[in-house]
Amino acid sequence: MEVYRSDPILQSPALQRLGQFVRKQRQKWTEDIPDLEQFERELHEHVMAIERELVAEELARYDVTAEEIEVEGVTYRPTLTTPETYLSAAGPVTVTRHLYRPAGRGSKSICPLELRAGIIAGYFTPRAARQAAFVTAQLTPGESEALFDELEGMRPSRASLDRLPKALSPHWEKHRLEWEAALRTQETVPAEAT
Repeated sequence: MEVYRSDPILQSPALQRLGQFVRKQRQKWTEDIPDLEQFERELHEHVMAIERELVAEELARYDVTAEEIEVEGVTYRPTLTTPETYLSAAGPVTVTRHLYRPAGRGSKSICPLELRAGIIAGYFTPRAARQAAFVTAQLTPGESEALFDELEGMRPSRASLDRLPKALSPHWEKHRLEWEAALRTQETVPAEAT
């Protein structure tokens, strides 16, 4: 039992808050019948908090700390270390990451964390982008925003949902013919179709 108590994950603040919430919920039954909808909402938020904490911890591992890095033959040096908030499927996560720039005035910085993790449009984690793109393919950005609010996981803004397809489009167009061909091979036509 002592091994479990010493496990760092069990020291997680979000996990500790979940435990307190569950204990308080059980105590409510001694007084009256609690509201199930409220319990579900609060439980979901506690679980999402744990997921955000773990995603932030994992995302931070994609950062690079070096005196210099090389990307496509260009040498970059560190310029700035700053926190940034990204949108995960469980909601916003903030991590500290390093930016690097090549020599020369007016050169653009890059963020190895974003490149290595596959951050989309400088904001969405890959899973969040996939979910947001799927929903906005079915609904308008405003309707998508309302749906995400109702689901109470990630809550992208209408503006970020509107920008996402524009950010994905150039990548799709580069591979459109081969990807469309791959999609067509997955389609089945019923034998009786005319």
